[in-house]
Amino acid sequence: MKHNRISRGSAPLSLIPKGSWVALGVTWIIWAINAFDREVILRLGPVISHHFKLSPEQWGTITAIIMFSLAILPIAASRMSDKHGVGWKRAAFQVPLVIGYNLISAFTGIKAIAHSLTVFIALRIGVNLGAGAGEPIGISNTTEWWPKERRGFALGVHHTGYPIGALFSGLAVAWILKTFGDKNWMYVFFIGLIVSVPVMLFWHWYSTRDRIVATYKEIEANGMTVPIDPEQEAIHADAEGAVGKCLRNSIVMLTSGTTMLTQIVYMGINYVLPLYLANIMGLDFSRAAAYSIVFTITGALGQIFWPSLSDYLGRRTTIVLCGIWMAVGVGGFYFVRSMAFYIFLQLFFGLVANAVWPVYYAAATDNAPDGAHGTANGFITTAMFIGGGLAPLLMGWLIALGGGWEVAAGYNFTFLFMAACAILGVLLQLFIPKGALESHHQDA
Repeated sequence: MKHNRISRGSAPLSLIPKGSWVALGVTWIIWAINAFDREVILRLGPVISHHFKLSPEQWGTITAIIMFSLAILPIAASRMSDKHGVGWKRAAFQVPLVIGYNLISAFTGIKAIAHSLTVFIALRIGVNLGAGAGEPIGISNTTEWWPKERRGFALGVHHTGYPIGALFSGLAVAWILKTFGDKNWMYVFFIGLIVSVPVMLFWHWYSTRDRIVATYKEIEANGMTVPIDPEQEAIHADAEGAVGKCLRNSIVMLTSGTTMLTQIVYMGINYVLPLYLANIMGLDFSRAAAYSIVFTITGALGQIFWPSLSDYLGRRTTIVLCGIWMAVGVGGFYFVRSMAFYIFLQLFFGLVANAVWPVYYAAATDNAPDGAHGTANGFITTAMFIGGGLAPLLMGWLIALGGGWEVAAGYNFTFLFMAACAILGVLLQLFIPKGALESHHQDA
């Protein structure tokens, strides 16, 4: 017997099936591993630039190249998974991909292999090609195991993996440098492979047709909307022109633009802070890595709060509020004169730093054309990675413009520039008709 229909945002978590929670747990771990690997490069920024004797412009350019590689494959990979791997079948794409790029990352930790700057860059590009392709697939995996009524919550919890992974990246770098010395910084790249292999083998075993069908039946029996009608798999398999449909979708494209600008802020602050702490505030490399991840302490809270709030307030309203909060937080670093104020700003910024990504993905999924959920997520992911690639390039240039590594003016330029990017992202959302994101799929 079915329960009465449940409105969006009001479904009790006690009604969520076990299969949904298991899928969320697996995709959360994958997300945390990705965050760890991506952020660890930034935590190692002072060490790597010292090791290879790089200028601000050189390290900014190298980081940009590595980050831009994340943007190459998401749309193509997500479209392929839409056509051939809906629902439980997405694991067939995810498992070898995750193990593969974490294996390449482990090669970065072998000195005999990653002995030169060229080889180091090539390996990191290889890692990011795989990680970028896998990211929208992981997002789609989460949304296709959870009822639409709690999609914002699920993506919010999923994305708490990022600040947790970022937190551990700083702690791991600090521990590696303290334990093995600055010359052995590469050892940190073994961690992702050690964690990912058992998790992916479990996911290969768990993600089956029978389990997702049972999960969907329980969702319907509890009065909620299934993520995707199994009968519509054919739409995903046969739909043509998904990329073109997304390009013509103003909500998907404008939200992609906001995503790119927000990522400039997020990756920019991650790029700048370790360098700022080491070169301006005088911390050693291990302490600079540790103190650069303070924002992750509050990051997980924000990732649950804001996406869940978007289930009630709507995606657009939540995105605007988060953008204003981010602008205030990052702009505040311009006024830092003490470590106490620095820590406060990190905690303040952390409440929104990672919170916006699940809202962007939820907005894209809510408004995606039929048969193009993964493709729409691919656009968000690509925009995010383009922003992530632009960030170090711009930050390195601004630091150099201000006088180099040891001059505060350049870092102040970056803080003001990032605040402006956050505001511009808010302005893009104002071009979306009021209520568009709020009212779409209200029947869910």
